[in-house]
Amino acid sequence: MKINLKILKIKNKIIIHQITFSAIGGIQNSFIPFYKLSKSKSDFKHKIYGMHPIDPYFKEIKKYYVNFNKSIIAKIKFIYYIFSKNYIIHFYNTLSSNKIKYLLKFVPSNKIIFHERGTSWSAKKDDFKTIRSNAKKADIIIANSNASKILLNKRFNIDNHKIKVIHNGFLSKKFKSFNISRFSNKFSVGYIGRLDTPKGVHVLVEAAKKLADIDFFIAGDGILEKKLTLMSKGYDNIKFIGRAKPLDFILKMDLMVFPSIREPLGNVIIESGFCKKAVIASNIDGIPDIIDDGLNGLLLTPKNDLSLKDIPDNAVPIPDYVIDSKRKKLLKPKEIDKNELIASINFLMKNKNARILMGENLHKKVKNDFSLEKYYSEIEKIYKIF
Repeated sequence: MKINLKILKIKNKIIIHQITFSAIGGIQNSFIPFYKLSKSKSDFKHKIYGMHPIDPYFKEIKKYYVNFNKSIIAKIKFIYYIFSKNYIIHFYNTLSSNKIKYLLKFVPSNKIIFHERGTSWSAKKDDFKTIRSNAKKADIIIANSNASKILLNKRFNIDNHKIKVIHNGFLSKKFKSFNISRFSNKFSVGYIGRLDTPKGVHVLVEAAKKLADIDFFIAGDGILEKKLTLMSKGYDNIKFIGRAKPLDFILKMDLMVFPSIREPLGNVIIESGFCKKAVIASNIDGIPDIIDDGLNGLLLTPKNDLSLKDIPDNAVPIPDYVIDSKRKKLLKPKEIDKNELIASINFLMKNKNARILMGENLHKKVKNDFSLEKYYSEIEKIYKIF
């Protein structure tokens, strides 16, 4: 019997995913289905290590997650993995981490992957040396959008040849939408995501105040929840519902709106597409990778100065720059115009056929380009390089 030595070598490799599950975000929600698929299909074994306690929301993955700051033994094991030739280390959103920089200082540059999914937008000048040092140690840097790649290259001078764009994918091509009871019989506009500064939800709230005949549902939590709730006081058509399952929530809506100031890609836009819902979103950063304006959604170019005042100190900071991915330029962050948003919502409310067509076109796009199967295949190819 002929033995395939190459396959045997692959199966000896173990992937260590260094990823935090202390907060709920796109990174975490897209990693879980990838991890589940990997456990059944991958040529590799997979382990999950993080620096913080796991949020109860992620109970389905808790038994696989190791907080290496919890014990000396866990920390020693993680350090051993980094130095061992039999392990590939996949870091998520830690390019600007000084802890990782010091850890990698004495490690040969092999089998190190950094996955950039948004943190570099918030980097300050003090972080530049750390980002470049960690990038130098990496064999490859995965960027989740063309905007991420442009930012890494233009702002931090990271070689384009070292960066590969792999779009997030976390829903199967086989996904089928399902019937679910609605929140309201009125035309319903939804937003789901973190309630924090880069998401621009305050613009949606201000637009909703002028559209009393439409119900607006805002799902999620975050540092700005209290402030946004106070802004909405006295407007019965604006409803905050807290955390929600994205697909269940989206299927209850007629239209989804994402007025982001900064958005490396936009997982909830992908989820909206799988649910065949039309989307209005900001024409910034990674969003144009998903939305083709007028074909599968509407894009609004941010033009206005930022209007949100009295931002809490512990809010996610507004970045120094955002990305115009078509022109490959770094721009100062702006927010979309409230009146343009109102006009776009009214247009899609009144034009049902256009709204349905955009939702169907977005569904085709995300099914082809942002499926779990495609993402898994692309990541697995990267692992096999080693």
